[in-house]
Formats: sequence, C-alpha cells, structure tokens
Amino acid sequence: MDDLTSPLADVERGLRSLQRHVLLERLQPGLTAERSRSLLGQAGLPTSGQVEALYGWRDGTQTAGVGELGDIHFFPGFCLLSMEDAVADYRSFVLDRRWMPGGLPVFANGGGDFYVTDLSGPTPGVVRHFRIEESEHPIEFVTIRDMLVTIAAGFERGVFFLDGSGYLEMDDLAYAALAAELNPRVSWWVG
Repeated sequence: MDDLTSPLADVERGLRSLQRHVLLERLQPGLTAERSRSLLGQAGLPTSGQVEALYGWRDGTQTAGVGELGDIHFFPGFCLLSMEDAVADYRSFVLDRRWMPGGLPVFANGGGDFYVTDLSGPTPGVVRHFRIEESEHPIEFVTIRDMLVTIAAGFERGVFFLDGSGYLEMDDLAYAALAAELNPRVSWWVG
C-alpha cells in the first residue's frame, strides 16, 4: 500500500503535540511524482510508490541556518533528507562495499548512519538501518509505511518525549517492544 496519508498525519500530529516547531517550519513542500522519478532516474535508481508518496508529502528538511541538528529530528536521532540530499548521499556511498545496491537513504543522523529503503535489491521496499561502523545492516521495517506507523505510535504512546533541555529522546526498551509488536515479521525486533 503506497498511501502514507494516515501515518504521516499521525506523525505530524505527534510532532505538533511535542511542539517541534523548528522542524515543522523547516519541512519543505512536497515534490511531484514526476520530479521524484526524475531525481531517482538521474541516479540510476528505480522509483517506488512509497518514496513518491513520502516525498510528495514533504521534500525533506531545510537544514541551512539550523542552530542544533536536534531541532530538526523527525524522530529521535534522525532527520528527513530532501530527495536531492538523499540522491547525493546515495551517490557518495554507492561504491562503499557496505552499501546495498539500490539503497536510497531517507533519514540521516548527520554522522553517517541512515535509514535506507531498498529500491532494487532482492527485497524491494524494505527499510534497513545503515550504521557506518557496521558491516551488516538488518531489515528493521518491511516498508516505509510500517516505519511511519511505528514512529507515529512512538509519539502517540509517549515512547518519544522531550528531555529537560527540549531534545527529542525515546525510551529505547519501550521502542523496541513497540516495534516488535507492530512489526512481528521482522526478525530484528522479534528475533
């Protein structure tokens, strides 16, 4: 299912409830499906309905002039990349032996870790957590939609919260339990 309307609305509601105003103001207008396809095509990547839907909602986050990276975290530790930045990061990593062919980074932590959706591998659509220091990158979500549903539930259930200095944090154990509940087919969570 490529319709991300409901989980994206739920995530946005969660961001508003935690008063993530800097991020909400910096989320860029969405792209047309044609523009998404063009950018992916220029990088030699196939398109995906869920990628088009995500980037049709918002084209990532405007990072220029942000005081603290944490101010624009979409969920704890990670920012939504613009399509241009995602393609640029893909091109930077595509020859790295640890990278997965066809892997489009969608979320980044600013330190070399990404959540990557597989656009052309043996399991298209899955989302892997690429950790720069690791050689293996397990599947964490079957689809972008599953990831967004899990993120939305993290906001709704209070697993994501602001610490005393206003930094977006999460209860790691509660998040792992939530992800296992919502993603029972993914061995990373239920292993």
